Amino acid sequence: MRTLVLLLAALAAAGIAGSSEEPPRRAKPNVVVIMTDDQTYRDMEAMPQTRALIGAAGATFSHSYVSYPLCCPSRATYLTGQYAHNHGVRSTVPPDGGVEALDAEHTLPVWLQAAGYDTIHIGKYLNGYGLRHAPKVPPGWTDWHGAIDKSTYQMWGYKLYENGVTNTYGDYYTADPALYQTDVLREKALEAVRAHAGGERPFFLSLAFVAPHGEVVPPSTSTQPHIRPAPRHAGRFATLPLPRDPAFDELDISDKPPEVRRLRTLRPGVSSRIVRDFRARRESLLAVDEAVGALVGELAATGQLDSTYILFTSDNGFFQGEHRIAKGKYLAYEPSTRVPLLIRGPGIRAGTVSGELVANVDLAPTVLEAAGATADLPQDGRSLLPYARDGSLRSERPILHEGLVGGDVDDETATGRVRVYYAIRTARYLYVKWRGGARELYDLRRDPHELRSRHADPRYAAVADQLSLEVKRLRECAGEDCQVPVPTQLPTRRAGEVPSTAPAASRARTAT
Repeated sequence: MRTLVLLLAALAAAGIAGSSEEPPRRAKPNVVVIMTDDQTYRDMEAMPQTRALIGAAGATFSHSYVSYPLCCPSRATYLTGQYAHNHGVRSTVPPDGGVEALDAEHTLPVWLQAAGYDTIHIGKYLNGYGLRHAPKVPPGWTDWHGAIDKSTYQMWGYKLYENGVTNTYGDYYTADPALYQTDVLREKALEAVRAHAGGERPFFLSLAFVAPHGEVVPPSTSTQPHIRPAPRHAGRFATLPLPRDPAFDELDISDKPPEVRRLRTLRPGVSSRIVRDFRARRESLLAVDEAVGALVGELAATGQLDSTYILFTSDNGFFQGEHRIAKGKYLAYEPSTRVPLLIRGPGIRAGTVSGELVANVDLAPTVLEAAGATADLPQDGRSLLPYARDGSLRSERPILHEGLVGGDVDDETATGRVRVYYAIRTARYLYVKWRGGARELYDLRRDPHELRSRHADPRYAAVADQLSLEVKRLRECAGEDCQVPVPTQLPTRRAGEVPSTAPAASRARTAT
């Protein structure tokens, strides 16, 4: 807390007295996207600097989700502005996934470079980068520091392919504080900011931390659920209790699909491991929080903060015992799909809070609007800048969730034989349609923890029928067709009543 107070004071002083550097004369703003790995919405509790310097200084989105809650498809959505059924990255490994499945010639850095931006990537890229083929700089990047798999998931002994050269940082078994991965990536980001101070060309910085994702144990094999925090943070949350909402070790799962119904209640040893890993995950985010503070401070010191958009988010969430799922992601439930999203930048008032339903499919369109750049692919999402600038703005656009793989060694779902599903999320409902016939329907207003599926409830028959049709439409949508609204308040009725088809009026302003 003392560090945060000092940093805020320093930023305030910089704003009053002016920067020691000559502010750059640029026609376009800089854009920074900071992405963590497997961070839940609730994990923001461990990041006071990030909340203060990005969220409180700009806009916080309270209902931000990812479409496909798995690392590789999610990051491909970030880079393309498309759902997985359009960009084609459907897994973490070939033939239907991994870095090889992405058409990198048509991605965000290419579009930004064409608009006059220097483009910088530091940290994790798509799964499999440099693993099956020799690493190379993907199209569109002018400054590249990409983590090579599987060393991506090592906090020491990791390899970065840096503008044509592979560099190894430390040794996996030696916890050298100077080479902790998060801190090294932070310093590279600060160097990039300093290099552009006073320059005329705007920059786009993609900064991708691996925390709080599980670390590779031993090197180059499988990942474990916990991660080593920076030595200075080890034990910081040694007594922190695990938040347990009603979904934790859910008692009655008879309404769930077969993938979940086969799970047993959590044994004491499993519950203990979940608590241990929860604490280590939170501790690993402390270094990320410090990196955000340092980055904002460097932008302020070099006179670039007021002309820079900063977005902070995660590629997906993570289960920690909810619905009896001890670890993992992939499924459409809230712990897996809900992620933090904070945005600050020109024209965004401090302290704005938006309750609009948004998704990672909106990230690329947001960056493109901020940069005045154009995509050469249809954008399934839309810019979030209007919602960041006006927290009362609302629409009725739904979000598509996709689970398009049959399960692979990296999905970490802990649910066994995972099948294909599609789902639609509205402001009130989550409807899931599984291959094989299983269905789920949750009334999130009445059941925010997704404990009681209403798919067989006759009072929700009209809702289920309409959402089923919307899923069928969305699973094949492209571009503007993905943004067609559905009523936020679909009808429900008591037995014997005739439902009204008119949606309830929203008290918030409606987007036009």
